[in-house]
Amino acid sequence: MAISLSSRTLVAGAVLVAAALLLPARHATAVADDKARAPASAKDKAAAPSGYDSAGKPPSSPPADMAAPSPAYGAKPPSSPSDIAMPPSASDNSSAPPPLPLVPPPKPLPFVIVEGVIYCKSCKGKGYNTGIDASPLPGATAMMVCYGRKVVNATGTVTDGNGYFLIMFYDMQNFNAKTCKMYLVSSPTPQCNKPYYPPNQWIGLSLVRETRTIPPAGLQGIYTPTSVLFYAPGAKGQCPY
Repeated sequence: MAISLSSRTLVAGAVLVAAALLLPARHATAVADDKARAPASAKDKAAAPSGYDSAGKPPSSPPADMAAPSPAYGAKPPSSPSDIAMPPSASDNSSAPPPLPLVPPPKPLPFVIVEGVIYCKSCKGKGYNTGIDASPLPGATAMMVCYGRKVVNATGTVTDGNGYFLIMFYDMQNFNAKTCKMYLVSSPTPQCNKPYYPPNQWIGLSLVRETRTIPPAGLQGIYTPTSVLFYAPGAKGQCPY
């Protein structure tokens, strides 16, 4: 009986020793399996090419973030290139501002022209028409005076190199060919500074209207004195012409 208990005690002790030895081995195996199933480390990920797993094998399908975006629900894909919306070009007239309305030009102001010539008469003897050889007098001054109950306008003018003068008169309210007169004022040279026609500076010449086939816009008429105006030498021996 003592031998039987002793044998059982030995067997039980042997079982406990075997169990104690096997337990660490199983624990080590489980840890190794867990490491194998764990994701690759940062170093392994850096070594693997983009799109490949840690083992260096290409993936069977592209990642979810690299997949083509799916069309919106209910959206119809374009059937032709003309269905694709294109940005407006620089020459697209639809984006240009609307044209400004046309504004008619202002009407020209009405005016009249008064023109004439001032001469210096010839010094030839009596009985000779001294107006024939008269010469234009550049730089001579004349004046048009328009009258109402009093003098309402006085406009001066100077002749050019051909003795010609021109006045553009816009005060139509005070213009009247019957009440406006043309006067001699001054001569540029003392050798021909005596008023000859009209005979003095206090006598004016009336105005007569001329005709023009195509007058400029706003022109109401062209007027000239009833005669050309003359200066003459002031004394004997002062005859430049």
